[in-house]
Amino acid sequence: MVTTCGICGDIVRSDVPGNWHPFKRARKAERDMQAHLKTHSFAELLRYEIRQDLEQVPEEQRPSIVRDIYRGLLGTTVNGVFTLESHDGQGMHSIDDVLGSIDMYRVWRTSNSCGDPSCKQHTAP
Repeated sequence: MVTTCGICGDIVRSDVPGNWHPFKRARKAERDMQAHLKTHSFAELLRYEIRQDLEQVPEEQRPSIVRDIYRGLLGTTVNGVFTLESHDGQGMHSIDDVLGSIDMYRVWRTSNSCGDPSCKQHTAP
């Protein structure tokens, strides 16, 4: 039996005799897939699960849902005010890096917007 991993695209093989009951073959394939999934990080598994769920969400609602998911992972909301955790509140690039090249400036501008067109943080590149 051959199954493809939805995360990395690798083929997961399950060697089972052809005379096994279909239920036993399915259980063996499931165990082999679970063993393969243990080779992925928790972050990879989480991203895969989020992508699976987002396919069921209407496209116009996806930006706000993704924003809410990541806000929940990166910070806290108290009395309606969202605050990033201290390590996530720091930029990856210094202003000196940004001012040094137009490409880096575009990356910096893009990283400072959440992607939701109605968000006040939204900036055009």
